[in-house]
Amino acid sequence: MKVSKLIPVLLVIIFASIKVIGQNSIADTGSTLINENLPLNDAQHPCITPSEYKLLEQQCAENIKFLGLDKNLPEKQLLPISVSWPIKAAAGFTDCDYYFIGAYVDQDIAATAIKDFNCGNNTYDGHHGTDIAVWPFGFYKMDSNLVEVVAAAPGTIIQKADGNFDRNCVTNTMTANSIIIQHADGSRALYWHMKKNSVTAKAIGQTVVAGEYLGVAGSSGNSSGPHLHFEVWAGSTNTTYNDPFAGTCNTLNTASWWIAQKPHTNPAVIKVSVNTTDIVLPGCPNTETPNESSVYTIPFQGAGLSPGYAKFYIFIRDDVSGQSADCKILNPNGTTFNSWTYTSTTTTKNAIRGYSKLLPTVPGVYTFQATYNGKTCSKTFTIKTVASGIIPNTSADFMLYPNPSNGKLFLKLGSSSQLENINEIDFINSAGVETKISNISSYTKVIELNLASGIYFYIIKSKDNSQTNSGKIIIK
Repeated sequence: MKVSKLIPVLLVIIFASIKVIGQNSIADTGSTLINENLPLNDAQHPCITPSEYKLLEQQCAENIKFLGLDKNLPEKQLLPISVSWPIKAAAGFTDCDYYFIGAYVDQDIAATAIKDFNCGNNTYDGHHGTDIAVWPFGFYKMDSNLVEVVAAAPGTIIQKADGNFDRNCVTNTMTANSIIIQHADGSRALYWHMKKNSVTAKAIGQTVVAGEYLGVAGSSGNSSGPHLHFEVWAGSTNTTYNDPFAGTCNTLNTASWWIAQKPHTNPAVIKVSVNTTDIVLPGCPNTETPNESSVYTIPFQGAGLSPGYAKFYIFIRDDVSGQSADCKILNPNGTTFNSWTYTSTTTTKNAIRGYSKLLPTVPGVYTFQATYNGKTCSKTFTIKTVASGIIPNTSADFMLYPNPSNGKLFLKLGSSSQLENINEIDFINSAGVETKISNISSYTKVIELNLASGIYFYIIKSKDNSQTNSGKIIIK
């Protein structure tokens, strides 16, 4: 097959396109609203059972007595200690946020009745803590140690458990990986459900400072998925539990315990992503598959998608009915390549929306962003082309045949000097996956390829990069 006469025309078109700063897209092929229906703890599946509370009180009392901490408590009750947020993103975390609130403290002590500090219903009957759910991709984040539990206030470790199974989804009698810290005023903070073998190496009796690493958020003990159950006690028993959030319906304590209290609901897009195909959400306790990518080589073919399309996802915390998210794909120069709007029809703690959108074809760094409730979350991705930067050699008379091929190809050039100068041949499929053939040295070379059926771009590169040719070939 002779392609030397066709390659210059192809590359002129490519290079002309590269000079374009912005481009326009066409309509998407569809969108999907994903309702995860994540399992959450409830009255029948409490984070800490009554029998566990009793055991914890006993363990803490014994440890405090052994350490002599009972003799060091202030004679006069100090002002309640202030606490900071007990969970944070680990170093290298790139999403815009990492959680939603699964449940607040239940302020209504009547059986079967519930009420949170803001007079809402984001709680369950008898709940004594704040459940901070890791989302999206909770198990993926747990497996990758992406969300850490940290000390909300300085104090002394008076209880600790680790090494316990951490992929629970239902009610059980298993022990949670946990830690309890007693503060200078005698109050305590409980940190529950951490990942197996992630709890700090510090021992009972040692001290921690605010913000210090305690473990990784997980799903150990009586847990419904990766989250932190954070609970504060004013004293030494679970009956002294308080709610760190101040609000109209907080009957336990009038003042907030937070250094900076977060709002009751906090609507925001906490993650956006560009994906090679659909995300996979197998359900608790299996690890999710995000299928994200930051680089796309054109031509691109994603599994289950139309040619040239990728999936664009937005992940919304505290989605409010009637509120809209403005989504944009921005060109490298900041102009709009494509835009659309999502308007919620249901108020929910979290929502995922996926869109099939045509990718840009001009090489460059693009931005996908979504703005919701006045907050913008963005992610950059790079577009490449298989022919980017290729300089044609119109004088080379070469053949790569037969075309179509069953996988065995013959390469022949017009002279031995041309062949001796060849460094490698790259075969690139529509998804941008490369297979390199190197060390070509004979005048006529038989190339055995182990490639799946499909259309491939090939690039023949010289040793000094002064000569480069390319074309298409079909593998049957």
